[in-house]
Amino acid sequence: MKLARVRVEYTCGLTFGDKVALNVETGAVCLPPRLRELMTEMEKTECTPAFTLEYNGFQLPVRCLSGDYSVNLPQRNGPVVRQMWESIKFPTKEQRQQNGRYIHTLSAASIGGAAAAWHSAVGQGWHAAMLPGFLSVAGVLLWYAGFLSMKGE
Repeated sequence: MKLARVRVEYTCGLTFGDKVALNVETGAVCLPPRLRELMTEMEKTECTPAFTLEYNGFQLPVRCLSGDYSVNLPQRNGPVVRQMWESIKFPTKEQRQQNGRYIHTLSAASIGGAAAAWHSAVGQGWHAAMLPGFLSVAGVLLWYAGFLSMKGE
């Protein structure tokens, strides 16, 4: 058993944190009595809160099945492909920010490529304008995805 931090965010804007006991072998989460009572009351409402657990830098969603709380813990050992998949599926805050910076850089390259393609396609017809248009749209989408990834918590 290890102590882990949890974060509960309600739709009304209330956010609070607490500590819980986490069984690292099974992923079972043991809530303190005050948090268990609060979660029981909130389950009676329409909107349940967002309930996440911080474990080794990962933000993991907490599931409630018939009153028992649990999480899926990422595996640190195993094949390299599984480790890569886990880092994409459950990125740490630092990994998420680095991915956001990389995506942001790709958006700048895409916009620059759109400008270069536009200037080199002068007088070649409407189909030559499709590549700069596509690169511009891709650049804006990548910029927005990078912006969302770099947002702090």
